[in-house]
Amino acid sequence: NKFLAKLASQKAKPDGLLLVPAHDIEGFLHPLPITALWGVGEKTGEALRRLGLKTVADVAAMPRRTLQRAVGDSLGAHLFDLATGVDERVVTPHEPTKSVGSEETFSHDLDSTPEIIREILRLSERTAGRLRGAGLCGRTVTLKVRFSNFKTITRSRTLEEEVDNTHEIYDAARSLYEKLDPVRPRIRLLGVSVSGVTPGPPRRQMSLLSGAGGPGWTEATEAIDSIRERFGDEAVGPAALLDGDDR
Repeated sequence: NKFLAKLASQKAKPDGLLLVPAHDIEGFLHPLPITALWGVGEKTGEALRRLGLKTVADVAAMPRRTLQRAVGDSLGAHLFDLATGVDERVVTPHEPTKSVGSEETFSHDLDSTPEIIREILRLSERTAGRLRGAGLCGRTVTLKVRFSNFKTITRSRTLEEEVDNTHEIYDAARSLYEKLDPVRPRIRLLGVSVSGVTPGPPRRQMSLLSGAGGPGWTEATEAIDSIRERFGDEAVGPAALLDGDDR
């Protein structure tokens, strides 16, 4: 029962776990206000209150046809079912991951192209690490840009093969930014994400010329992940992300 599951999780915050026994559904539902029912907004609430309904118990006690005449056939039937503990929608406790990404809102607007490109690299690396950490890869790279006037745009590129490494994600994200060609950019937020994700490492066609993502890069990223797991995320990374004094 998706409706009961949602209500129970809200009641049990911050832990989000509350058991509602089947024999006590009415005891849990009926004392709640009518606004607890999905579909009851300001207008519907006024219509129900004109009928003298204040709690879920009041709605459950009202004949279905009376509710339907007051708020319409579909909504009336829907509210009656919810008030009596009926909800046929399937609860999906763990929905599959659709995308993995990273974004950051900056304390000051970025207006230097090298600084912007550097942050795109940082976010690409973070996203790649999260993909590998989750055992996922994907084909569609999306760049999100929010300017100082809060205008937000997204651009996406679907690659020929799945990726999970920094170089390929960064190449795609940087290309998307360069195609925007903003004049005097002032950027408040950047985000890089990968969608169309599937389990496992990328499935690649063998090639005599292995670029980024080939066997050499796979071994390198595995070594980087191993070092970070042992010494922390800041232990190793692209040289371009180091301050001049640290190189």
